[in-house]
Amino acid sequence: MNVLAVYGSNYGQAEAVVRRVAAVLEARGHTVDVVRGDAAARSAVADHDAVVVAASIIVGRYQGYIRSFAKRHRAALSDRPTAFLSVSGAGPESSAAWRAEAERYVSAFVAETGWQPRWTATFAGALRFRRYGLVTRWIMQRISRQKGGPTDTSQDYEFTDWDAVDRFGAMLAEGLAGGGGPATPA
Repeated sequence: MNVLAVYGSNYGQAEAVVRRVAAVLEARGHTVDVVRGDAAARSAVADHDAVVVAASIIVGRYQGYIRSFAKRHRAALSDRPTAFLSVSGAGPESSAAWRAEAERYVSAFVAETGWQPRWTATFAGALRFRRYGLVTRWIMQRISRQKGGPTDTSQDYEFTDWDAVDRFGAMLAEGLAGGGGPATPA
């Protein structure tokens, strides 16, 4: 299949996740075009057989251009296999509290946009202290401290389970090849 992979990423983690999924899809015979959501052409969805959208949570919301993309293309997205990848938080994906919060973000996104992707996945993100501006670094440090996370702003921290990303990519590749698949990864 010819797949469009659209991402929203402020500090690079959602982009890294969608590029990893794209690599898995390509290794299994699919063609993937990776495009930042605010640069996706109006016709981009119509030119592809399937669409993967990845976005990260910043201050409790996904990027506005990703929300707009999903709303604007809702009808076209409904006509083909789609997946939504959510990258959020700086906690372990195995944590029940992290998972519940991540799923709430996805549910709110689906309700707001009216788009119902066939597959969804949630992945932990990263703390990019060295990329943040002074105010963002201070805010993220406070949030991390409140959640019992790392606070040393002289380094970055990555929490994404890359094996889980690879498993999702493989499941998605199989689902796209078969035209179906489960609503969410097992």
